[in-house]
Amino acid sequence: MPDVSFTVWWVLAPLLAWLVFTLCVTLVRERRRRAVRLVRMRRAADMLANGTPAMALVMSLSDTGQRRSGEGTTWAIAKLHLRVHAVAGSQAFDVDQTTAIAMPELAEHAAGKTLAVRFDPVSREVVLERRSTAPAYHGDDLTRLRPSPEATGR
Repeated sequence: MPDVSFTVWWVLAPLLAWLVFTLCVTLVRERRRRAVRLVRMRRAADMLANGTPAMALVMSLSDTGQRRSGEGTTWAIAKLHLRVHAVAGSQAFDVDQTTAIAMPELAEHAAGKTLAVRFDPVSREVVLERRSTAPAYHGDDLTRLRPSPEATGR
């Protein structure tokens, strides 16, 4: 009978290969997330600089329960249903938006409140204008814009 000796390398080699593969996959995912975050932040900055000014009526606010903190401020991740009325007089439209709101300012975004926004008339993407005294959120830009079901007729 042949002598088959067991060595540690039979276990270590596949384990190390699996660890390297997992590390590579994680690094690729993080790089993609950062790229998407950077694109969102640049798009939001561009819309704040060049977007059409409008006022948005908060139809509903729902707190997701998620919190982010940093630089002495805590932000609530909230879903807003907004009805946007352009200053130029174009037709109002509805938008659902998930955004980070500083905890002390959460009451200012309650249903029935009016917020200053900027939007792109073509894509109808909306960015909230923050007050100059409001803390900026420097984490993930969680702005995910989707037309509301009422606006799309679904």
